[in-house]
Amino acid sequence: MSIEDLAKLVASPAIEYRPELRWWLAEGLHTDKTLRHEIETAHRLGFGGMEFLAMDEEAIDHSRYGWGAEEWVHDSQIVVEETTARGMSVSFTSGTNWSNANLPSIDADHPAAAKELDVTIEDLKGGGRREGALARIDLEAEPPAGILPGHRGTIRDQHLVAVVAARVVSGNILDAESLTDLTDQVSDEALDWTAPDGEWKLFTFWMHGTGQTASPSASVNYTVNYVDPDGALAVIDYWDTVVLTPELRAQIAQNPRAQMYMDSLELTTYGAGGLFWGRTVAAEFRARRGYDIAPWLPFLTRSVPFMAVGTIYHYEPLAEQSVTIEKVRFDYVRTLTDLYIENMLRPFAAFLHRNGMTLRSEISYGLPFELTRPGPEVDGIETESLEFGSQIDAYRLLGGPAHLFGKQYSSETGATTRNHMLDHRFYDQIIATQLAAGITKTVLHGWASTAGAESVTEWPGHEGMWSMFSERFDTRQPASEFYPLWNDAIGRYQAVLRQGRPRIDVGILRTDHFTDNTSGFAFGDGRGGRIPDEVAYGRMWMRDRQNHWWQDLGMQDAGWTYEFFDGSLLMHDEVSFDGELVQPDGPGYQALIVYQGELDPDVAAYVLSWAERGLKVLVVDGARELKQLATGEHSVYPHAAARTPGLDGRDDELAATIAALVAQPTVARIDDPARTVEALRGLGVTGRAEFVRENRSILTHLREDGDLLHVYVYNFLYETGQATTVELALPGRGAVHRIDAWSGAVRPHAGVRADGDRTIVSARLAPGETALFTLDRSGAAASDSEIREPETVAELAEWRIAVESWDAGELEVITEDRGLGYESREVRPHTAVTRRDAGTGALRSWHEIAEVGPDVSGVGEYATRFGVDLVEGAKYLLQLGSTAGGLGSVRVNGGAPRGLDTAHPVVDVTDDLRQGENEVVVRVSSSLNNRLLARGYYDDLPDIMGQMAGDAGLMQKTHVREYGLLGPVRLVRE
Repeated sequence: MSIEDLAKLVASPAIEYRPELRWWLAEGLHTDKTLRHEIETAHRLGFGGMEFLAMDEEAIDHSRYGWGAEEWVHDSQIVVEETTARGMSVSFTSGTNWSNANLPSIDADHPAAAKELDVTIEDLKGGGRREGALARIDLEAEPPAGILPGHRGTIRDQHLVAVVAARVVSGNILDAESLTDLTDQVSDEALDWTAPDGEWKLFTFWMHGTGQTASPSASVNYTVNYVDPDGALAVIDYWDTVVLTPELRAQIAQNPRAQMYMDSLELTTYGAGGLFWGRTVAAEFRARRGYDIAPWLPFLTRSVPFMAVGTIYHYEPLAEQSVTIEKVRFDYVRTLTDLYIENMLRPFAAFLHRNGMTLRSEISYGLPFELTRPGPEVDGIETESLEFGSQIDAYRLLGGPAHLFGKQYSSETGATTRNHMLDHRFYDQIIATQLAAGITKTVLHGWASTAGAESVTEWPGHEGMWSMFSERFDTRQPASEFYPLWNDAIGRYQAVLRQGRPRIDVGILRTDHFTDNTSGFAFGDGRGGRIPDEVAYGRMWMRDRQNHWWQDLGMQDAGWTYEFFDGSLLMHDEVSFDGELVQPDGPGYQALIVYQGELDPDVAAYVLSWAERGLKVLVVDGARELKQLATGEHSVYPHAAARTPGLDGRDDELAATIAALVAQPTVARIDDPARTVEALRGLGVTGRAEFVRENRSILTHLREDGDLLHVYVYNFLYETGQATTVELALPGRGAVHRIDAWSGAVRPHAGVRADGDRTIVSARLAPGETALFTLDRSGAAASDSEIREPETVAELAEWRIAVESWDAGELEVITEDRGLGYESREVRPHTAVTRRDAGTGALRSWHEIAEVGPDVSGVGEYATRFGVDLVEGAKYLLQLGSTAGGLGSVRVNGGAPRGLDTAHPVVDVTDDLRQGENEVVVRVSSSLNNRLLARGYYDDLPDIMGQMAGDAGLMQKTHVREYGLLGPVRLVRE
């Protein structure tokens, strides 16, 4: 790509680069009119695609409108038709809590249904004889209450798997050496056995269906099995024969961006065993790990209150046996990951490909699966801001497999538990953080039609994803007026950052079956209080110099980029080492880091073979990483690669391999992570866009596209930082251009100097500000230049102020009769807009303006006139100071509206100014917080985070927020 091609790309970014939407449909209730209206509106506002799913809508007939009903099939057809006609992407949604991930064609006992390993336990005294039938599971007992939605349906069958005896040391401590597999002594589900001396427990393990169901649907849908092959085969058969009608297939064939989105795997077990299971697990474990799992099952029983990171094992071994048990636990989960990959992801992806769809997935989410190993099996790897709390280290976790295998890296973005409360800047900062990790597809969470069921829909509209959960990016928002400009800007960033290949300096080997993807739920203050999302995101964790997994910040402060992946991914045929770089046509890692206490011996041998060819490797002892944020637990590794993770008997082999590895001239070993940068520099590593001087405020992401180097720069301390000047050293010489994401302009950048064969780019960024630069190495290098300090031309202090106040309007009733013997009815609450004139005066928050007040949400309009004596060739910028985080626009002399960055609202108005007097109109939106607060919207709205923490009485809390153009506003000249 040439710089001229780049200018064309960003002038008007194509639809495939624009943010997409998660669309919560009111099951199949929406009329054709509503469906078409919503898609047309989303397209008009500049969104690039829609991912749709059926959400539970109260007070309607689920058998008529739920997933699988004729109405849902009909609506799906309409959605695909309308998005395809507009060139938008369309995504079906799969995931445990969405009914279309589960099947009405099976029951809990079917081989394709999810299975768990349950247990009954008997206490035995030494010398005492037990005989007779083994205790079975009471399948009719009420299951314990869980956090995840859904419930347990009817289960009838259970199958004996194993009977194991273990001697009790004390409490929940068992002697691992006493484990005795008695399964072969069982006859007709009865056992006659005399316990040796001591106290014993007899564990009887039964497999049965989990019975997990999801709603809404036209019938009961049971969760499918993710580890046995039966689950994927049943899903494929149902979609092939029922869902994908000839008409739907024809529409999918016309959409080059049709997808299946596999959401987080919120699978649940209900029994005392707590183990995911299947008919093939024991045999597969034996074949893959080389020993039987049955004798070890007592040490695997567990409780999982929410997601895998919260796993609590019921029994522990003696201290000297703990390493053995840790290895067995690792092998069990490694086997589950193998089966998830081979029996679910691979066949499901292949089926989708045959039918013109790709698979985008939140791989491994929430389950005891390794997080990164499934990456090669899907077409797109998805993360989400909610569960990872918008933390850069968390996004680096999935950046590794995405970049290694050239997968589209995307994120569900914008889910919070602060519905309608937060300013738009909060969400812009999430997107800015994700771009720094290489995420280049934003899927906003989410969109809902304002129309919904008649008896449960009130202003501001049908909730879709519940009133207590997730933001809306639809027309109920005052900011929607500015979405076309906003989508243009994000589209430009995403377009540029998808060109060429990522350039990541360092790859970090990391294996974790219990990754904490619940950072976004850790809002307890330790005193029974609730930390607001915006405080945690903006002031804690990464923005308080506390990264989660690689905790030393030396590389980040130096401007080096890095990301994580399981070492086994290096052994894939698609991954190569050219003697200098790992995956040279992908991220091009210059070095690898080994820091965890366990390392697979085959991976170690593979890394050694590359080190013998010149690979740079740093082995780091003494590292510490997050285990679980909510509990404050961390893992510490005194010695890296000290043992193998599994019970394979290869610890000595690994030790020999590591000894040979550290003996290589391109390998170093250090005992303090703080020496990482120093050690890597000693190996000859130089960051491709490293900082000339340390900077603790900036994150970057680099793409290489032939002669063009694109570097994204972000001042991530948007609440706690100051403006900062950073100097980036880019490889090569050439001309530097800065891309204005809000206008699409590509202009030469001032603030460039040569440094040998490198180009130094200087940039000054305000807190939260982002910038995008391109170094064109095909042309002559520009002369050295410095950033010019802007000269203030005019202070704009007096404004005519008016606010368009949004409130509930009339209810529109929408009916539809499709000739099926019934009428569908929706209501759409309209918004009443009342203009409140506040006269002329100084800028201040709406709640301080008597004519507006604290109860108003909407859009403010500010107008003023000013004179200017134009200087030819100069650039003029309108600095707005602050918009209270609100999205908005600027229009000068009746020209086209220009969008603005909510963190740093500065607009280039050069082309709109004229000599002498000029008029400027600034429009700024608010959230709906103040209006909804005044209406009592939050009074009885539970705080879902409080619910998850066990405080069912905790309600949402908010306050009157600042809105409007706050200034100071200046016209400056550069």
